[in-house]
Amino acid sequence: MSRSAILDIIASGAWNGGTRVDNSIYENKGMFFKGGVPVTGRSIEERIGVRTRMVAPEDERIGLIALQDLLDTSAIDPRRIKMIVGATNVGDDKYEQGPLVKHPFDRLARLCPDAVALDLYAGCPGFNVSVELAFMLSLNGRLQKGDVTVIIGAENIHRSKAFQPADTANIIFGDDALATALETQTCCNDNGAEPVSSSVTLPYTVDFIQTTAAQILALNENRPPDGFIVDNQMGQVQYRVPATAARIQHRVAELAFPEASAAGAFSKFTEALPFYDRHIDSFGFDIMTLSRDRSIVADIARAYAASGKYRSVAAVSLDPKRDIEITIHRGGDKQFTRPDSGIIDTITRTHGCFAEYIHAILTEDDVFGEMNGKGVFLYATRSAPRQLDRLLNANHLSIDDVELLIEHQANFAMIPMTLAQVIKGAESPVETTVEDFVADRMVTNIHTRGNCSVVCMQRLPYDLQRGVLQPDFIQGFAVNRNVGHLPDARLVLYDSVGAGMTRSSFLWRR
Repeated sequence: MSRSAILDIIASGAWNGGTRVDNSIYENKGMFFKGGVPVTGRSIEERIGVRTRMVAPEDERIGLIALQDLLDTSAIDPRRIKMIVGATNVGDDKYEQGPLVKHPFDRLARLCPDAVALDLYAGCPGFNVSVELAFMLSLNGRLQKGDVTVIIGAENIHRSKAFQPADTANIIFGDDALATALETQTCCNDNGAEPVSSSVTLPYTVDFIQTTAAQILALNENRPPDGFIVDNQMGQVQYRVPATAARIQHRVAELAFPEASAAGAFSKFTEALPFYDRHIDSFGFDIMTLSRDRSIVADIARAYAASGKYRSVAAVSLDPKRDIEITIHRGGDKQFTRPDSGIIDTITRTHGCFAEYIHAILTEDDVFGEMNGKGVFLYATRSAPRQLDRLLNANHLSIDDVELLIEHQANFAMIPMTLAQVIKGAESPVETTVEDFVADRMVTNIHTRGNCSVVCMQRLPYDLQRGVLQPDFIQGFAVNRNVGHLPDARLVLYDSVGAGMTRSSFLWRR
């Protein structure tokens, strides 16, 4: 039996400032792509699809501007806001200890002092995972009818100097910020059995990943749980890119399958991806709560376990100033019931064996991001078919039913290659069905804004609705050909991939 909308997207606000810069700023800098290819405007466009990107002023907190725009342009009563999520990786300042959500919360605290405020670290899929989080809390009744969740995606990559000066990763990214409001529309206090929980507390040590993973396995009868959620109070970017939950997930995998680990199953992409899909099949992300209230991560994990989508979820409170608290929540045999509209289903999967593909590294006197471009490209294209097929099949849908696909804008070349594997019968990225899908059922902005990390998922539908996306050609593909009709699309698929490595997707029916 289905039911009416549980959670719906109701409004957005944006930072629409900055300076547009073209590829010429990276020319004649002595930079080279792999293979010794010089970085020029043409080689950037040929390899990535980027022509311009937005650069934010160094003295602006662009997430605050997006939040204020949401409040100014919508009819939302701030007193209804019950959760504020900062979906970010680096944010405005890579040195800030966090949570970065404290700045928008300070602006709202007088009107909604009891709102839960937290950062969410899941790489570029952070917005999608935040939507899933609000969905789970709405399903569980933790968020009640009329409650509003605000997700603030903000990445100021240029101000934070996220990559070393000669790293070609700098070329890919643009700065951006949006604030999205979602409303819980049905009170869902199902009278199912509450999840069963078991906990353990252990002293914090520098070897916390090993000790935490071992305790999770022991609590969960030597089986990897379906989810890992860490309230990560470590306070440095190197512990959140990738999320510490992804590292714990992978250590659990190594401990649970020592023979496979010793045989090198996790060191080869073609072996590790299917092994994880068969034997681990779980998600992992970090939050950083503003209040440091340990009950918050427990409530979130309990909501996931009570949803009917997950059997067991681990909640970890990780604070170097306190003992580590680990709880396993088991949800039993409850069945997930899909709503008719709004957010109808979600899926997030993490493959911690690929955590090093995007990670923060310490240099002698600084910290920077480091990216394995080839590994990211492989994961982005190869992890899509299984994930999207599972999400669509569970809802008796196929990719043909999707009227609008909001796809992460990491590198344009990834998009047709991913679709070629998802769309059955497509034999190459230039096959006609792929070309038509890219042109008519997608929106694209990487050529004008670059990779905006977490914010991609918010910016694309926002700009579609306000009519600023224009038809164009990128790497021989027509894009934005159908922008006149796509604002009326009824079934929308959001799909994003990033650090962890994590892929997160959700379906929105209007």
